[in-house]
Amino acid sequence: MTTTIRTRFAPSPTGALHLGNARTAALNWLYARKYKGTFVLRLEDTDIERNLQGDGSRPSGEELIIEALDWLGLHPDEAPSTGGPFGPYRQSERANHYANQAEQLLASGHAFRCYCSPEELDAHRKEAIAIGDPPGRDTKCRDRSPEEKTLTQAKGQPASIRLRVESGPVYFEDQLKGGLSIDGDDLGDMILVRSDGRATYNFAATVDDYEMKISHVIRGIGHLSNTPKQMLLYRAFGVQPPQFIHIPTVMASGGGKLSKRAGATSLLTYRDRGYHPDAVLNYLSLLSWSSKSGEEFFEREALIEEVDLDRIGATDTEIDEDKMAWLSGQHVRSEPATTLVDHWSAFLDHTNFNMNRDDLTRSAEVFAHRTRLFSDAQSELETIFGEPTLESEETQVILGTREAKIAIDQLHTTWQEVDWQAKTLGATARDAAENTTMSKGQFFSAIRIAMTGERKGPELGDIAYALGKERTLSRLKHALDKIHHNDGREII
Repeated sequence: MTTTIRTRFAPSPTGALHLGNARTAALNWLYARKYKGTFVLRLEDTDIERNLQGDGSRPSGEELIIEALDWLGLHPDEAPSTGGPFGPYRQSERANHYANQAEQLLASGHAFRCYCSPEELDAHRKEAIAIGDPPGRDTKCRDRSPEEKTLTQAKGQPASIRLRVESGPVYFEDQLKGGLSIDGDDLGDMILVRSDGRATYNFAATVDDYEMKISHVIRGIGHLSNTPKQMLLYRAFGVQPPQFIHIPTVMASGGGKLSKRAGATSLLTYRDRGYHPDAVLNYLSLLSWSSKSGEEFFEREALIEEVDLDRIGATDTEIDEDKMAWLSGQHVRSEPATTLVDHWSAFLDHTNFNMNRDDLTRSAEVFAHRTRLFSDAQSELETIFGEPTLESEETQVILGTREAKIAIDQLHTTWQEVDWQAKTLGATARDAAENTTMSKGQFFSAIRIAMTGERKGPELGDIAYALGKERTLSRLKHALDKIHHNDGREII
């Protein structure tokens, strides 16, 4: 591929990202990274009413978008915060760019000034429909003589700037849908700049993509109707358009439409719930896309190598949070214990139990496979590290036998001499179970209760390894001390 790859993610900063637009950002970032290209973040904030807060400041949505991209690791090469060779990267700061391009289109005859009021335009539209003419044409202003234009301008009337659109096919190609066409009559003389001087969406987006040298526009299928309008502008500019790839819609679970305004879950909510960020990126990239191998679990670098826009399907897809959680579990297990500790620590209430970093690291080594979200560490570890209570009736029944005391005493003695590794501890415990009159189930229940206060849970070797030698032996000794003789029977 000889083209210099430049992709862009261009959200409107009206709120936090949801999974649908985050998926668009992910594909743009992955594609740029695969071909050693550039990923651009551009904020389309020209809608004043929606994009400014009551005090006139920038909306919190911009900060939330940047925060979400940062959490996913989708760091842009060019952005409002970092700048770049084609800035500024906020549309609200690019008004002079739009004005300059509009003037060039006026000078070349591709655009004209329209002095009609909204009421006049509506009357023109109804009249055109009545006689069977294209309703989007403005024959009054597009055909004004130079003298009329000069006279009207002298009066200082406000004017919009419209593109001169001729009849005939407007053809464009989409990488997924192939060649598409619409007649210019169906588009009409579209407005580029409003009478108040503000650029319209299609004009601003096209100018930005053109001036920022965007090579691939990867965006949602909802933008497909904008593409022929933008193609007309590329024709007028006399430049090669980018490659368009319109990806299928991401639907909510059950088929509902995702929407920031309709309460779609913010991407940052998944962060706060403890999902692994690489798992969310992994999941987002696979929405509507599949690898040749059929694999679904990809670490970041492998995902960059595997991503293939030609393998994007044409059908919409629904969010499957269970699958995303499963992927999170896969990524948690592949995480080195030393870094997993940092993720876990953010979700642990350390006041519930006394743990140091070494305790957490050992726990990560043996318990990561039991978790899917970082937040699962709390429930997993509080059962192990919380001080066991040995006062319940069930505990008294299980530990209140001579066999239980013998089993605990034997393991307490044996574990003092072994290499403190999970596999060694587990093997030693299984050997000890073979040398008692208790069933394996009774033996393991007794030891597990002595260490954690619970009958069920992880493997004994894993528990002992996570607790550490001193804490494990102390708990076994404490259980032994709680067992007393009474009429030949042992009770708590």
